[in-house]
Amino acid sequence: MKQDNDNTYRIDTDKAWNTLRSRLEKDRLLTCVPEYQSDKKRIRFLQRAAAVAAVCIGIIFSIFHFSQGKDKALVFLQNKGNSETLVTTLTDGSTIYLANNASISYPTAFAKNQREVELNGNALFCVTKNEKCPFVVKTNGITIEVVGTIFAVQYSIDNTFELFVKQGKVNVLAKDDRPAVPVEAGETVQLTENGLNKSGITNTGVFSRFANKMCFKDEKLENIVHAINTICGSPTIIADESLNNRTLTVTFDNNSVETMTELICLALNLKQINKQDTLFIRPAFK
Repeated sequence: MKQDNDNTYRIDTDKAWNTLRSRLEKDRLLTCVPEYQSDKKRIRFLQRAAAVAAVCIGIIFSIFHFSQGKDKALVFLQNKGNSETLVTTLTDGSTIYLANNASISYPTAFAKNQREVELNGNALFCVTKNEKCPFVVKTNGITIEVVGTIFAVQYSIDNTFELFVKQGKVNVLAKDDRPAVPVEAGETVQLTENGLNKSGITNTGVFSRFANKMCFKDEKLENIVHAINTICGSPTIIADESLNNRTLTVTFDNNSVETMTELICLALNLKQINKQDTLFIRPAFK
């Protein structure tokens, strides 16, 4: 950035582009990105990238595999970030958004009659529906059971448990063996000295805050797009199935869906097309 005599600043676009490109190549985010054909396109991209600080790499979690007997291999996933949301997709297609300092453990393969995970901290769950195989979350003595829904678990400063349901229905059971409390969309439940108490959701930002800074580590493109669509509610479509298994490590920082899609395309050498408020991701040379 250079300062003119009138105390205004202008961006050195060539220097900015070369710096960004070097960083992407160093982190292996660019395989073969073609040169921009016009300065207007390059400046447009740099302005967006500089404004939102969209692509940044950092491993913010650790994964450990361990065994408990012959058939109980588990994965332990922990978000060690700083205000980031770590997004991961399980083998059943369910998506978990882990808040900072949260952790979760789950089996490498779910049982046929139950999908069980153990949570410590705040998280958002988008559970793939399967009525024959309930999804169970255990956290600090509380059991949460669903078959397919979107809900968030949050612990306040004083470690009070709260659950917020965005879609579907959730059954919550406290450790005192009282009957399970059904919680439906638009409702929240809080654990107090008197047990589980339901009310309407007044904190409308409880779900959207998980989208503020989303991090993906070696995640498939189809999972990234699904996670973005789920939490942002905007339609992005992968137009070619051959792209689904392309993998990417990326952090999105307060981005619009259009910018996230644009940066995905830049990193994987793909093309973004906008048609009737829907974003399509296509191969670059088709």
